[in-house]
Amino acid sequence: MRPWLLAAVGLLLHSSQALLAQGDVLVDRATTNPAPIVVPASQNWDGVDGAWSSFTLRVGTPSQNVRVFISTAGQETWVVIARGCAYGSSTCADARGGLFSPNTSSTWQYTGQYTLYIEDNLDLGGGGVFGNDTVGLGGQGSEASTLDHQIVGGIVTENFYLGMFGVNPKSTNFTNLTEGQPSYLSSLYTQGKIPSLSFGYTAGAQYRKWPFTLTLGGYDLARFTPNNLTFTFAPDNSRDVVVGIQSITSTDSKQTQTSLLPSGILAYVDSTVPYIWLPSEACQAFEKAFGLIYDSASQLYLVDDSLHKSLLALNASVSFTLGNTITGGQTVDIVLPYGSFDLTIKPPLVENSTRYFPLKRAANQTQYTLGRTFLQEAYLIVDWERSNFSISQCLFSESLSQQIVTIRSINATSNSNVPPSNSDSASTQNSSISSGAIAGIVVGTILFVALLVVGLALFLMRKRKKKTYSYTDTAELPVPSSYRPAEHITRFFGRKELGDTGKYSRGHELEGKHITLPELGSASVPEKAYAELDANEPGSRGSQGSQTHIHELVGEDFIAELPSADLTTRSLHEEIRSPALSSPTSSPTSSPCLPSRNSPVSPARTSFVPPSPQEGFIVSPVAQRRPAAKLASLMSAMKYAVDPAQPSRHGERSHSGG
Repeated sequence: MRPWLLAAVGLLLHSSQALLAQGDVLVDRATTNPAPIVVPASQNWDGVDGAWSSFTLRVGTPSQNVRVFISTAGQETWVVIARGCAYGSSTCADARGGLFSPNTSSTWQYTGQYTLYIEDNLDLGGGGVFGNDTVGLGGQGSEASTLDHQIVGGIVTENFYLGMFGVNPKSTNFTNLTEGQPSYLSSLYTQGKIPSLSFGYTAGAQYRKWPFTLTLGGYDLARFTPNNLTFTFAPDNSRDVVVGIQSITSTDSKQTQTSLLPSGILAYVDSTVPYIWLPSEACQAFEKAFGLIYDSASQLYLVDDSLHKSLLALNASVSFTLGNTITGGQTVDIVLPYGSFDLTIKPPLVENSTRYFPLKRAANQTQYTLGRTFLQEAYLIVDWERSNFSISQCLFSESLSQQIVTIRSINATSNSNVPPSNSDSASTQNSSISSGAIAGIVVGTILFVALLVVGLALFLMRKRKKKTYSYTDTAELPVPSSYRPAEHITRFFGRKELGDTGKYSRGHELEGKHITLPELGSASVPEKAYAELDANEPGSRGSQGSQTHIHELVGEDFIAELPSADLTTRSLHEEIRSPALSSPTSSPTSSPCLPSRNSPVSPARTSFVPPSPQEGFIVSPVAQRRPAAKLASLMSAMKYAVDPAQPSRHGERSHSGG
């Protein structure tokens, strides 16, 4: 079997082994079914805009413990660095959840300084020093969820007083849109540490003495009241977890109900921020119902002691009616007691600590947001793979033990996927093909392609062998009397036989019993042609000046080797192409792209592509067995015999160096 055929078959076998290995990985993943990861709370209540349940991250090598909040909108890990407390008090570092020092981490890899961007629409901007480092969930002893080379942003801004841990699977692009770095959630999934790209989360509530709950790859069924409403993602990729707020109603201790939302709106659910952004008309309704006073300096609704006593006596609750749209359809009610709004804000956001009502006036509809305040009483389940989510009323009962439910990947081989709608009895039946069936299909396809390639190769070899037999002994083939060598040359080179003028004398036809067809090309040169020289005129034999002459020999060695004119193979290819063909004047080069930041571009390289046989040249099987040096010499001589009016190009080829 030919070497190239063996190489092709070997490549197919190697590919099949790789695919089978991938199938084994799928089988292993389906067999092991990794369990969801339950992220432990730190038992701390942190923040300057309220008391929020945080958790501990281990960052760097050796690991440095920092406390952060959950960001359902972000995909990166943000930690406060030393500059964030450059002008703060001695308690600043602990108040901000601890500081991360990149310089003391041996695994830190600096990327650059970039904007935080995810809350730009809320005018909560800022920048960060970004790089890659080792990140682990929980304190010491929780190494199972430790991942290397994760995106870490060191922040200074007080808009986000503690760091953030993003649970969004979107990648981050620092240079261009084609070179994204995976998020922590995506890395957990691809490394087989969680069953799917999903999570279940509630922010926790200090007034209930209940910390946050975060489950990656599933949810805790014991933390909410199930319902059958499933929300679909909004089309905006940056604001996808959007609900229709159809109504907001307050109910006081006397069961008096008040409407607080004039018309339905679409709002983004985002745990990154603590506030609830509503239209001005809704804020005015809140002001009237609760006696709130807006402070223009802080742009907050501050609550003094007198108002606080009144609100406690009122003991009102606020109910949010949510649906997929702003009117009609199936809905779910999320009820927040007054304790959800009874928060304290501290310096540096205000001069002195004071109570406040976490309501914000939205400048436009892009700011309508349900923040961490809302998620104190709402349990959010997001399935990023199926592009849907659910929101349910939280349960706070110490009698209920943890009930972790797995959300299986949409690509999982098992058909027991649990949907993000909160019914524990419902299930999504995935009609996915088993791993064994996939492996069988892969093997069958590989074998079919291999047999097809072998059959085609045998067919081509047989056809080539037949052609080789027809041209094996060209010196013995009968030649018709009407055969004209000059016509043969014209057919394949596009040139007529030239006269005797010019610097070089032309060759002449030699007399002989048989017509000799010298062959051009070699194994590395696919272009071949036949030509014969005349020899009945003066100057056909001997030597004139520095010219080289051709003599016909009888027998097998009918090609006489001539001194080459120092022609390289590449230059020879360029020279023998017909003027009717598109002969390139320069070697093609690759067009360099504009470099992006931190994206080096390799220099363009010059290459030469020989003309294909379809461009006007005959491929001779006999010539492939001739020595390359003899054929190059013969082709050099043929060039001057066929077209003697090119004296200057020899120098050009030597200068170019091929």
